[in-house]
Amino acid sequence: MLLSQSPLFHHPQSCLRAFNLMHQALCIAEILDQISWHTDRGSLPGLALTCRTFEGPALDALWRNLQSLEPLVNCIPTHFWGFNFQGELMLLRPIDTKVWATFRRYASRVHSITQSGDPSPIIEHLRILMLSYPYPSSTMFPALQSLAWNVNQTHLIIEFLRMAFVPSLVSLDLRITSISPALMSVLSTIGTACPNLTSFRPQVDDPTWNRELAPFLTQAICQLHHLSALTVCELEDPGMMHVTQLQSLKTLWLYIGPSFLRRTGLLPQSLGLEHLEHLGLQAIRLNHMTDFLRSLGTVRSKHITAVFSSNAFGQQSDSISQFCTMVLERCDNDTLEAITLCEQFYNTFHNVYAQPSDFGPLRLLRNLTYFDVEAACTISISNDGLGELVKAWPKLTTFRLNCYRDPTSTVLPTFHGLINVLRLCPELVSLSLVIDTTQLDGIDIKSPGNGIGNNGLQDLVLGNSPISSPLDVALVLSSLLPNLMGVNLSPWIGGPLDALFAKQWAMEQWKQVNRLLGGFHIVRTRFLGQ
Repeated sequence: MLLSQSPLFHHPQSCLRAFNLMHQALCIAEILDQISWHTDRGSLPGLALTCRTFEGPALDALWRNLQSLEPLVNCIPTHFWGFNFQGELMLLRPIDTKVWATFRRYASRVHSITQSGDPSPIIEHLRILMLSYPYPSSTMFPALQSLAWNVNQTHLIIEFLRMAFVPSLVSLDLRITSISPALMSVLSTIGTACPNLTSFRPQVDDPTWNRELAPFLTQAICQLHHLSALTVCELEDPGMMHVTQLQSLKTLWLYIGPSFLRRTGLLPQSLGLEHLEHLGLQAIRLNHMTDFLRSLGTVRSKHITAVFSSNAFGQQSDSISQFCTMVLERCDNDTLEAITLCEQFYNTFHNVYAQPSDFGPLRLLRNLTYFDVEAACTISISNDGLGELVKAWPKLTTFRLNCYRDPTSTVLPTFHGLINVLRLCPELVSLSLVIDTTQLDGIDIKSPGNGIGNNGLQDLVLGNSPISSPLDVALVLSSLLPNLMGVNLSPWIGGPLDALFAKQWAMEQWKQVNRLLGGFHIVRTRFLGQ
């Protein structure tokens, strides 16, 4: 509408009132913040230059979350930098107070820093910048709450870490790609420099460094009293005692080395984990985690995850059974609701071979709602064995048994087994199961479940299930799962099935199933008038 056609144009008083209201609205900080947060990042510098009203909120939005440290380095004009005769980066002149004022104006607005790109081009600039800072270190990032360093060259950013460890920090995610005396010394100061940390995740690239790092990480962690999430390697005894006594701790990921029980001086079962939502364990062998659980008293955790390496490292086939037995002995059966077992690299060709009976001890966990061993083992199971396994878990919402069928495996469930799972676990929303879809004996294509089905299932993985007729498979699935839009094919696309022989043929078969399911869904929707 042209301005001359607007009713406001013919009523100057109304026009003035509208502009006054808009001006009053822009005096409300929350509105300015919302405008800034919904502005495209590339437009924020322009918004900051619009007027002083928008300058502060726009700069806050622009600098609040940094995806790299490069913007901080760029605060120093290029004419300050140069190289000496040896080609080393250096400052050509001292950084003056005006430039430092600009730097601090922006750095004080930073709430989170995530370095995920290659830091090599800015490492030396950053080190010189930190060493040249003329004010107390705690004033560089006074509002910093989250720091994540997910790339290499950790040993070269000691100066930066010393400045970034501030009392306001609540989340620290640090990848340790090499160790040095200076780095370990800085790590030991985390407890005093960042007393308010609630999430701490030191990622160690080489597990052999854990023994050297343990004393320094132990000292730091013993001074942290508000942790709710911790990922850490083995700790010395005081550290383990502190961790197990933290009532605020809800998520614990612990790397277990083979020397854990030989090194510790604690009495067996003298420690327990009482308040966890999620306990994650990682080790080369599953029996290392079994031994760790054996050393504990009661474990009260809603979710337990065990990550191990494949049998290429000598994994024993009976280790799953032993682990499940120990979980039942040590864990509070009424509290535990979720179990996840997975091989570290999800290598379908080196998975542990398991039997349904290996998971037998877990059948006593009546409150289980989540069971995922898809990435842990290759399992042969019949229709009867499948029904026997799941009938103890009527509350299951996620059941991920397998997505890979070993060619040497001769025992597979059929659609009868799938129908039984849907009958016994009516609350399922996610299911991963390999079945023989070519066996249709006793299956009525028009009504395969005799009224049994699931309207809520949202995710179905059938992996490399044998298939010969996409039409028959689509008809059965459409009847059993009327709201399913398609079979999840992600395991074939960059997943564990990506390298399988005849991948293209299998993918085309399952894509045809999904095209048919999509067509059936459209017809059903139109028929119901929806």
